[in-house]
Amino acid sequence: MDDKPHRLRDTCATESHPMKKIFLFTIAAAFLAGPAQADDKKLEALLDKAFDKEQTRIFKGRDKDGDGSMSRGEFTSLYGEGGAKRWLPVFDKHAGKDKALSLKEFSAVRRDIHLGGGNGERPVALENRFKFSRQGKMFRTYDKSGDGKVTNAEWAQMFEGKPNAARLAQFKSADGNKDGALDRIEFLEMLLSPPRRER
Repeated sequence: MDDKPHRLRDTCATESHPMKKIFLFTIAAAFLAGPAQADDKKLEALLDKAFDKEQTRIFKGRDKDGDGSMSRGEFTSLYGEGGAKRWLPVFDKHAGKDKALSLKEFSAVRRDIHLGGGNGERPVALENRFKFSRQGKMFRTYDKSGDGKVTNAEWAQMFEGKPNAARLAQFKSADGNKDGALDRIEFLEMLLSPPRRER
């Protein structure tokens, strides 16, 4: 009788087996990656919200005739002749039968151009999206120490004299985990939340 299966079973039970190590490492990595992936998804959603808000502002500013659509001429004025020449194929891809862009179509064009995918480019990495976004630049301006958090003291430094009661309340309500500092997500949530009415 062959006792090879028994020896293999006994070896796995008594010695540190490579498969056990791989399995345990995989479980540990998945456990540790869970919160980071959730934060990445939240960060991406907030950056998308900020991007869409910015596109709405740009669209309204460039819709010169106020008809709620962007013509090729209005699009060209946004990018200039050289830029428009490069991006007109993306315009044509998203334009409706009327050869103009609605706000939704304009947002899709801008997403293709600035976040990748328009002319076969790779999508922009999430870290770079944050780094080069207007909100990311603001975050770095406030985060004087560069530690990835905006402390209450750093927040207060950004205002002449001292921040008023409304600004202090804004910081306090944005500090979700009550650690006295705003991380990137808390900072973005604060910037994108509707302004509180002054009483």
